[in-house]
Amino acid sequence: MDNKNTIPLLQLDGHINTYSGKKLNLLDPQPEQICIRDIARGLSYNSHFGGQTPKFFSIAQHCLLVCELMEPNLGNNPNLMMLGLLHDASEAYLGDMLKPLKVMLPEFQKIENHMMSVILKKYSLDVEMLPIIKEADKLAQRLEYEAFYKNGPMRYWSPDAARLKFMNHFYIYLNQREWHLSENLEENS
Repeated sequence: MDNKNTIPLLQLDGHINTYSGKKLNLLDPQPEQICIRDIARGLSYNSHFGGQTPKFFSIAQHCLLVCELMEPNLGNNPNLMMLGLLHDASEAYLGDMLKPLKVMLPEFQKIENHMMSVILKKYSLDVEMLPIIKEADKLAQRLEYEAFYKNGPMRYWSPDAARLKFMNHFYIYLNQREWHLSENLEENS
């Protein structure tokens, strides 16, 4: 094996290059290193369930399914809808580690939790609110399991279709948040 093109471990600095051209420090991420285009790209091109599905099914599509399930009860709260959309955003940078492996790697969990807190800070979302969307997340996973392993119904989107839908929902929720904020400011004036 020719090692001329490999980077010695000691030269690695914990940074990755992102789709948008930013550099992200995986061990000490900063809000200014986070970009929604990178999140959408990463989630859209990474497969959910470790890729062990009958057809490609992205993490972005999973996040959109969570939002779809949240809509009837929480759709009037754009902050929670945005949180539902971004609940797996750390996986855009760190990948979707399978649960049985993740529980055996507590250091990875710490890195993932820290990345998630920085992402949520970037978008002014409260990490303490994540449990509210957990019911929709678990229901989405059950529906996906039924579709993937028991021939249940599921639509499958290409990575680019998932990315566009993800970005569309992000901007819808962002605009709704701004509208709610301006409406509340007017009421309190």
